[in-house]
Amino acid sequence: MKPIRILTEELDLLGEVDNYLSFSFSRNVHRPGEFQLVTNYRVQHADKLTINRLLMVGNDPMKIGIIRHKEIQLNENGEEILTVKGFQLGDILKQRITFPLTGAAYDVQDGPAESVMKHFVRRNCIELPDMAFPFLEIASDLKRGPSIEWQSRYKNLSEEIEAISRLTNIGWHIYPDLLIKRWIFDTYNGRNLSIEQTELPPVIFSTAFDNIRTQTMIDSVMGFRNQAVVGGQGEGAAREIALTELDASGLEKYVLFVDARDVMETSELYTRGEQQLKEHPHLVNLQSAILPHGPFRYQKDWDVGDLVTVEQVEWGLQLTTRVTEVQEIYERDGLELYVTFGNEVPTFADKTKQKIKDLFQSKR
Repeated sequence: MKPIRILTEELDLLGEVDNYLSFSFSRNVHRPGEFQLVTNYRVQHADKLTINRLLMVGNDPMKIGIIRHKEIQLNENGEEILTVKGFQLGDILKQRITFPLTGAAYDVQDGPAESVMKHFVRRNCIELPDMAFPFLEIASDLKRGPSIEWQSRYKNLSEEIEAISRLTNIGWHIYPDLLIKRWIFDTYNGRNLSIEQTELPPVIFSTAFDNIRTQTMIDSVMGFRNQAVVGGQGEGAAREIALTELDASGLEKYVLFVDARDVMETSELYTRGEQQLKEHPHLVNLQSAILPHGPFRYQKDWDVGDLVTVEQVEWGLQLTTRVTEVQEIYERDGLELYVTFGNEVPTFADKTKQKIKDLFQSKR
């Protein structure tokens, strides 16, 4: 079985566990993926699996997470079963909020998506002394992604970075540099590996290529909105209103009101509207069990964040879509890969969070 290495936050190796019952690890382009390890509590080094320790899959620095939950259960056979759960290292951004600039009501940034994301992480995780993570560094800014204007004030940092990522399709993660023993925040652009381009060898997931074991497709407009009416500052007839552009009418138009009283600039009203529309997508989702030994190799020929082509001839389906998440499941029988293409299906927690946002926006 794949060894799971246990590290301190300083990236010192404490031991490894390779005799476990099951292990799953997810990587996601927009937010920290999750992991879960289940093992017998009596196996070697299991006692080192404690809160805020790090787990790394083999020697792969792109597959590392921080333990956030631990439980031990005594079953009917007298076995002590240990379960630890956690997230990729980017989860530490949930521990911080965005502070406005000194003397200003908001922190307003304008520039490439990567620059904006790195500014908010640098300011709220490094530059503010009381908020600093001493082991965190920011990778060089390559100014990737579309230009955006973003303002923030006392909002959860992880949620802000995720929102920018979903708006611009710029991925992000925190990974370890094991040589200098630092945690590195960086962003990335997925490659275009679809059949619509000719610069790189295309990657196609299809039963015709024998690389799909099972597949589920969802096409849904439940909760979908494609035009935002954004209310800015002012009251009554004097309130500033902005409408996002849309070339649709009748049944094809789905309208959403966005309360943006906190927005000072008119241009930011449109950005806020587009951001909210990203949270109400036309859900086109494919979830597939991928054969790991197919013609296209995971993490080499394709990876999280890449654009690929997915075909299902029997369903009349051919899509260029993004690899949003990959879940790896390690068990005694081997490795299984479950891939999410396109928009993620909202969980109950996601829906609850969105309802709370909508409730606050409705108080206009």
